[in-house]
Amino acid sequence: MSNETVKEETIKADPIFDEAKDESELQNDIKAGEWQKLRQFETYKRRSRQGRIIATHQAVCNRIKQLETLFYQLVRNHPAKAVKLLNEIKRLRFLAEWLLQSLIWEERGQLEDHEMPPELEPLL
Repeated sequence: MSNETVKEETIKADPIFDEAKDESELQNDIKAGEWQKLRQFETYKRRSRQGRIIATHQAVCNRIKQLETLFYQLVRNHPAKAVKLLNEIKRLRFLAEWLLQSLIWEERGQLEDHEMPPELEPLL
Protein backbone atom coordinates (compact mmCIF):
# COMPACT_ATOMS: atom_id res chain seq x y z
CA MET A 1 0.00 0.00 0.00
CA SER A 2 1.29 3.42 -0.85
CA ASN A 3 1.25 6.39 1.50
CA GLU A 4 -1.46 8.03 -0.63
CA THR A 5 -3.77 5.05 -0.20
CA VAL A 6 -3.27 5.04 3.57
CA LYS A 7 -3.97 8.78 3.80
CA GLU A 8 -7.05 8.39 1.61
CA GLU A 9 -8.44 5.59 3.79
CA THR A 10 -7.77 7.63 6.93
CA ILE A 11 -9.59 10.64 5.52
CA LYS A 12 -12.55 8.50 4.50
CA ALA A 13 -12.76 6.93 7.97
CA ASP A 14 -12.71 10.24 9.86
CA PRO A 15 -16.27 11.40 8.99
CA ILE A 16 -17.70 8.13 10.26
CA PHE A 17 -15.74 8.44 13.49
CA ASP A 18 -16.76 12.07 13.86
CA GLU A 19 -20.42 11.17 13.29
CA ALA A 20 -20.28 8.38 15.87
CA LYS A 21 -18.55 10.71 18.33
CA ASP A 22 -21.15 13.43 17.67
CA GLU A 23 -23.99 10.92 18.18
CA SER A 24 -22.38 9.71 21.41
CA GLU A 25 -22.00 13.26 22.73
CA LEU A 26 -25.60 14.02 21.72
CA GLN A 27 -26.84 10.97 23.63
CA ASN A 28 -24.79 12.02 26.67
CA ASP A 29 -26.36 15.49 26.61
CA ILE A 30 -29.84 13.98 26.27
CA LYS A 31 -29.17 11.75 29.29
CA ALA A 32 -27.78 14.72 31.19
CA GLY A 33 -30.91 16.74 30.47
CA GLU A 34 -29.01 19.41 28.54
CA TRP A 35 -31.94 20.06 26.21
CA GLN A 36 -30.90 23.62 25.34
CA LYS A 37 -27.54 22.47 23.96
CA LEU A 38 -28.91 19.90 21.50
CA ARG A 39 -28.88 22.21 18.48
CA GLN A 40 -25.07 22.36 18.68
CA PHE A 41 -24.81 18.80 17.35
CA GLU A 42 -24.76 18.05 13.63
CA THR A 43 -26.37 14.68 14.31
CA TYR A 44 -29.31 16.46 15.95
CA LYS A 45 -29.63 18.91 13.05
CA ARG A 46 -29.77 16.06 10.51
CA ARG A 47 -32.64 14.32 12.28
CA SER A 48 -36.18 14.65 11.04
CA ARG A 49 -38.40 17.11 12.87
CA GLN A 50 -40.04 14.21 14.70
CA GLY A 51 -36.60 12.91 15.66
CA ARG A 52 -35.65 16.31 17.05
CA ILE A 53 -38.93 16.51 18.98
CA ILE A 54 -38.33 13.07 20.52
CA ALA A 55 -34.71 13.85 21.44
CA THR A 56 -35.72 17.17 22.98
CA HIS A 57 -38.56 15.52 24.90
CA GLN A 58 -36.18 12.87 26.28
CA ALA A 59 -33.70 15.54 27.38
CA VAL A 60 -36.42 17.67 29.02
CA CYS A 61 -37.80 14.64 30.88
CA ASN A 62 -34.32 13.72 32.09
CA ARG A 63 -33.84 17.28 33.33
CA ILE A 64 -37.19 17.12 35.16
CA LYS A 65 -36.08 13.93 36.95
CA GLN A 66 -32.85 15.60 38.04
CA LEU A 67 -34.64 18.70 39.31
CA GLU A 68 -37.26 16.64 41.15
CA THR A 69 -34.51 14.88 43.07
CA LEU A 70 -33.01 18.23 44.01
CA PHE A 71 -36.45 19.58 44.84
CA TYR A 72 -37.17 16.87 47.40
CA GLN A 73 -33.85 17.54 49.12
CA LEU A 74 -34.43 21.29 49.07
CA VAL A 75 -37.98 21.03 50.46
CA ARG A 76 -36.70 18.92 53.32
CA ASN A 77 -33.88 21.34 54.22
CA HIS A 78 -35.07 24.78 53.00
CA PRO A 79 -38.80 24.80 52.14
CA ALA A 80 -38.92 28.51 51.31
CA LYS A 81 -36.18 28.18 48.68
CA ALA A 82 -37.96 25.33 46.91
CA VAL A 83 -40.55 27.61 45.28
CA LYS A 84 -38.23 28.80 42.51
CA LEU A 85 -37.20 25.24 41.68
CA LEU A 86 -40.83 24.12 41.68
CA ASN A 87 -41.65 26.83 39.12
CA GLU A 88 -38.82 25.58 36.88
CA ILE A 89 -40.10 22.01 37.15
CA LYS A 90 -43.61 23.17 36.22
CA ARG A 91 -42.24 25.05 33.20
CA LEU A 92 -40.31 22.00 32.02
CA ARG A 93 -43.36 19.77 32.48
CA PHE A 94 -45.33 22.16 30.28
CA LEU A 95 -42.60 21.93 27.62
CA ALA A 96 -42.57 18.13 27.83
CA GLU A 97 -46.35 17.99 27.36
CA TRP A 98 -46.17 20.46 24.48
CA LEU A 99 -43.49 18.33 22.81
CA LEU A 100 -45.65 15.21 23.11
CA GLN A 101 -48.62 17.02 21.62
CA SER A 102 -46.41 18.44 18.88
CA LEU A 103 -45.64 14.91 17.67
CA ILE A 104 -49.33 14.47 16.92
CA TRP A 105 -49.56 17.88 15.27
CA GLU A 106 -46.45 17.14 13.18
CA GLU A 107 -47.88 13.85 11.95
CA ARG A 108 -51.11 15.59 10.94
CA GLY A 109 -49.23 18.50 9.34
CA GLN A 110 -50.67 20.93 11.89
CA LEU A 111 -47.56 21.89 13.87
CA GLU A 112 -47.22 25.22 12.07
CA ASP A 113 -50.79 26.10 13.17
CA HIS A 114 -49.84 26.08 16.86
CA GLU A 115 -47.80 28.63 18.76
CA MET A 116 -44.46 27.20 19.79
CA PRO A 117 -42.93 28.09 23.17
CA PRO A 118 -40.10 30.56 22.45
CA GLU A 119 -37.43 28.42 24.12
CA LEU A 120 -38.21 25.53 21.75
CA GLU A 121 -38.19 27.52 18.49
CA PRO A 122 -34.43 27.24 17.85
CA LEU A 123 -34.53 23.49 18.56
CA LEU A 124 -37.33 22.45 16.24
